[in-house]
Amino acid sequence: MKKFMCIFLALLLMTAVLSSCSFKPFKKDSKETSNAQIKEEVQPTSSVMMTEDQLKKEGDKVVLTLYFANDNATKLVVEKRFIVKSTVKDMNDMAKAAMKELFQGPISGNLTSPFPKGVKVPTVKIEKDIAVVDLSKEFVEKHPGGSTGETMTVYAIVNTLTGIQGINMVQFTVEGKTVPEFKGHLDFSKPFKPNTELVSQEKPEK
Repeated sequence: MKKFMCIFLALLLMTAVLSSCSFKPFKKDSKETSNAQIKEEVQPTSSVMMTEDQLKKEGDKVVLTLYFANDNATKLVVEKRFIVKSTVKDMNDMAKAAMKELFQGPISGNLTSPFPKGVKVPTVKIEKDIAVVDLSKEFVEKHPGGSTGETMTVYAIVNTLTGIQGINMVQFTVEGKTVPEFKGHLDFSKPFKPNTELVSQEKPEK
């Protein structure tokens, strides 16, 4: 009987000790850490990749859809960026921001920039529903040319800018003047419409 009572008292003591321990602080700390990590991930920077969940949380941001070449420069691949909404007041600001982000190059490791290195960002202005992009002489001279190379360069810009609401076409000029062609393969005398057939379904690497 004494043995039974000793076992009973021991179990009762263990139950009292365990019930006095609380795991709530651990869960709270874990939640706070998780929230801190999420907050850090969605803080605005000059350009970042965003998930669909982050887009819902970042209502004060403007999402830009940029197009870069894939690793073998045969197709265009979408890469999402976001910028602070207060920095873009109209369509012209949106177009300038998109060009700036585009010429910073891709974030994803499996994408490449279809633009010549070391050239300044082309200027852009909106005329009705057309974005007029003015290339520098240096941009044209440094571009390696070739049918595929020219196509990737031109439509990376065209598809990016026509992704902005209100812009339907893109007209290219060189040093402020309309020219008949780019580097021998594309007609620069008239505006370009977006080309969705060049867009790959490939996903950019995060």
